[in-house]
Amino acid sequence: MKHNISKIALLCGLATVTSTFAQETVFSGNLSTQAGVGLPNTHHNKGDFLLGQTTFDGTIKSYLDEAMVYVNAQIVHDALGSLSTNGSSAFIADDGTYALKLREAYIDWKGEMLALRVGRQIVSWGKADDIQITDVLNPRDETNVVASDYNESKLGIDAVRLSLLTEKTQVDAYWIPFFTPSILPHAKGNPLHTQVFPEEIDGIEISYPEKYDDYKLPEKRLSKSELALRASAYTSVADLSLYGFYGWDDVPLMKYNPNVVFDDGEDMPATSYSIDVTGEYKRMYMIGADAAIPAGDFVFRLEGAFFPKRHFQTDANSQLFKYPSETGPESLKKNQALGLAGLDWTPSGGWTITAQYVADRVFDYDSDLERKKFEHQATLSIEKSILNETLTIMASGALDLWDFSTASELELDYKLTDAITLSLIGDLYLEGPDGKDGLYGEYRDFSSVTFKGKMAF
Repeated sequence: MKHNISKIALLCGLATVTSTFAQETVFSGNLSTQAGVGLPNTHHNKGDFLLGQTTFDGTIKSYLDEAMVYVNAQIVHDALGSLSTNGSSAFIADDGTYALKLREAYIDWKGEMLALRVGRQIVSWGKADDIQITDVLNPRDETNVVASDYNESKLGIDAVRLSLLTEKTQVDAYWIPFFTPSILPHAKGNPLHTQVFPEEIDGIEISYPEKYDDYKLPEKRLSKSELALRASAYTSVADLSLYGFYGWDDVPLMKYNPNVVFDDGEDMPATSYSIDVTGEYKRMYMIGADAAIPAGDFVFRLEGAFFPKRHFQTDANSQLFKYPSETGPESLKKNQALGLAGLDWTPSGGWTITAQYVADRVFDYDSDLERKKFEHQATLSIEKSILNETLTIMASGALDLWDFSTASELELDYKLTDAITLSLIGDLYLEGPDGKDGLYGEYRDFSSVTFKGKMAF
């Protein structure tokens, strides 16, 4: 606890010193509070609170000549005690009710042809809308699916970015010395905890890692660093980008280890059987490209990524029962390709319509993998502001084109004043017609309605 307090004091001291010597310092922020309740269609969470957070979000920008210091941090109170940490992105109270999150904190310098950014930063790659294709640099907070926002769930990475700038091109090279994993729902008060980390299956007790330090993490060595490269060109015909990444997968692969007890020797039937689970992070490579092509009221978007020899999780049954004398591997290396085709349409009248098709293919497929050989889905989102732009209606949905499970969200944002916005958000997850979970049916218990209030200053 003292270690965390010292870090907080150091951060505050840095912000004070920076503002003292800066030519201009700008502070902005917002305070938001939200509460989400399970809908009647859930199996277990009907009427239960699935979300209850109050968040103070503050940003400081200090300018000095060609340089800028940027700091964005949050103080969060969670009434459910659902907050978890990955050891670097947040300081969490033992009961999961309070958190201090440092999202970004970097020094930015820009010259005529070169730019440098050093520190914790959030990066956006690709042209996809709320779907990860080439956008692999930043891990995510995976602890919530209720009223969640793709960009807000991103976690900062500690990196050095060197950029080469011309009038119509930009090349960014990243060195990421320290690995930052995604945040998993380890907190006992998190509604997702029992789904991701069940205590038992079919009467068999399962012991999962309880915190970030229980996983096998990459060593903090130069050879374990991550590297990334982005090259972009901006022309009158299209915006084009190429990507390369050499790093680590943000989510651990689980190894299921049987724990069998024989009271009277191995020749007698087992008296107890349980499973101990460990997790390990694996290396990952990615090459990708995207394009955005404007045509009047339309923008056509294309994006693709190839992951050579990526590690994929094997299912528990294949690990525990397929091999007679030992457990099977926790992962298999397979090539993976992802592709996206999207369309943005902004007709007159203040409408914004976005449609996407996403395909995900694993080559040389093995039935031991937890996922399917081929997955694809379609998404659609519509946004419209009415009542003199005081009320914004946003509707979005995703359809799993294999099992036809669905995820949909309807959000109403009303501007009470220029600074205060009240929101009503409904999330609905449904299984496919034949009862298969597909991509979204497993989240059926998190169908909910959320009330949110936000004040910006």
